[in-house]
Amino acid sequence: MSSPRLDWVLGLLWGLVSMSAIFVGGVVSLYVSYFTAGQLGFAIEGTNEGAVGAAIFLALMSLLLTAAVGAAQGWLLRQYLPLAQWLGVTVAGGAMGATIALGVGLLGGDSLDIASVAVWAGTAITQWFILRRFSSRSIAWLIAGVAQIPIALNQPNSMLFQPPIIILVYSAVTAILMVWILQSARMRLVKK
Repeated sequence: MSSPRLDWVLGLLWGLVSMSAIFVGGVVSLYVSYFTAGQLGFAIEGTNEGAVGAAIFLALMSLLLTAAVGAAQGWLLRQYLPLAQWLGVTVAGGAMGATIALGVGLLGGDSLDIASVAVWAGTAITQWFILRRFSSRSIAWLIAGVAQIPIALNQPNSMLFQPPIIILVYSAVTAILMVWILQSARMRLVKK
């Protein structure tokens, strides 16, 4: 069993990796999504400001950002669970968010708030499915993910274009929860 000090080093690394992935992944996905949506929207509708462009932008942004965050977090968790599993469930959550964002965009809306909520909820649910195999404490992950939805709704464009305080809160809360969940998983393995 590892020492509590190592657990909190993991928590600190989790917070730093998550913040970096959200920032870097957000900037990269913003530019890729904006360029791709503009080009496809122009090709399909003759304008890059139409419903198709907005839908593609919201969906691609959601998917790329969750892939970046999932890859970074999965790399850090690789000693606890396979990277492909964490990345897979995180991208699946992003795909749920992307699907909802695509629907909203095609209906003529360009609400980033709806895309934000879809991404928050989608990733919390899909990540919980993998974490519940390791610890009964994983329900806290799902509860925290759902509890963060009002935060996402009350911050302008929070999941896709996050203010720094939201990134900090997300990183701190998920770091604490991840350490707590992994501690119980290790204790359970040691007792067997």
